[in-house]
Parts: sequence; structure tokens; C-alpha cells
Amino acid sequence: MHLTVTTPRGSLVQIEVDEIAAPGALGEFGVLPGHVPFMTVLKPGVLFYRTKEGPRFLAVGDGVLQVARSGESDRISVLVDRGEPARDIDRDAAAQELAAVDAELAKTKAETAAEVKALLGKRAWAAARVDAANRVK
Repeated sequence: MHLTVTTPRGSLVQIEVDEIAAPGALGEFGVLPGHVPFMTVLKPGVLFYRTKEGPRFLAVGDGVLQVARSGESDRISVLVDRGEPARDIDRDAAAQELAAVDAELAKTKAETAAEVKALLGKRAWAAARVDAANRVK
């Protein structure tokens, strides 16, 4: 299967993979070779993929994922608003960012749904980064 992960800043991943697991809006799901074509919404979380060299992890933001067939091969296209390889994440800085957002949420007296939604979005991204960093050995 050929996996591509793209953000507005450009391509993060273009690689042949044996399997993936992604954070779907309705829960985590996996894709193996021969999967039925489909498209789904992604929420912030950790995108896992396995190559011949071993497992890899990316923190990803909101986006979409499409599984398509091209002849005899599968293509998995992921478009996300942001992404970061787990190996590039500073674990301590990510944990501090998550703690700061949690503290801000605890103190907030947000008066609009948009303010709350923005804080929850910041928290989801911070949590995705922490989770991805914790999966790297």
C-alpha cells in the first residue's frame, strides 16, 4: 500500500506500508492491503503505520483519509491540517503545552461556544503530540 500524508505546508510522508491505524472521528480504525475503498474524517490523534523497517508514528490534526484502489495496489491518502513525526516531538515541551491548555480550560469562563471549541482544539492537538511522543522508544 502506498501512504501519503500531506499538510498545507507540504508532504510529510510518501512511503510503502504494510498497515496503518488512524484516529477516525468515530474511533480508531485500521487498514490492511485489499481494504475496501472508503473516505473518512480524522480527528487529532496518532497515525500509526508499519513499514519493512518497523513501526512509525505521526501526530496528526483534523483531516480526511481516503483508501483507493489503483490497479492491483492500494493508495491511502491523508490530508491533515497539521502533522508532526513522533521522533521530532520534544516530549517534555509537549507535556508542558498540554498541562498549560488544561489549566487554561480549568480557569476559563469562556462565554461563547467558539472560545470553548478553540481551547478544545488546542487541547486535542497537544494531547496528540504527547501520545505520539510517548510511543517512540
